[in-house]
Amino acid sequence: MSIQELFGIQIPIIQAPMAGVQNSALAIAVSNAGGLGSLPCALLTSDALRAELETVRAQSSRPFNLNFFCHEAPVPNDELLSGWQALFADYYSEFGIDPSVVPSGPARMPFNRDMADLELIRK
Repeated sequence: MSIQELFGIQIPIIQAPMAGVQNSALAIAVSNAGGLGSLPCALLTSDALRAELETVRAQSSRPFNLNFFCHEAPVPNDELLSGWQALFADYYSEFGIDPSVVPSGPARMPFNRDMADLELIRK
């Protein structure tokens, strides 16, 4: 079975889901062009995912992929963070960066019951 047959697409392209740098617009464009568009879901709340799914379904009837992360959310560890900051202390100094004011990156949320219960996912 070909990838086209498996996913119901015309061209053998699967768009990479890029959390933090794309929304539904890219997934819609790829799907409408005949590939498999992908929606990154790891940074979305269930309400935000619902809105993105409504947008995709309103603008495309083609297949698309939802990409979730399936992991245990890490527990913040100040001792571990201090160790990393100490390891890179010379670089922080060289570039004039105060590590205490560097924000943490956005958390990639694991797939959960709220996401599984979204009616729009199961349609």
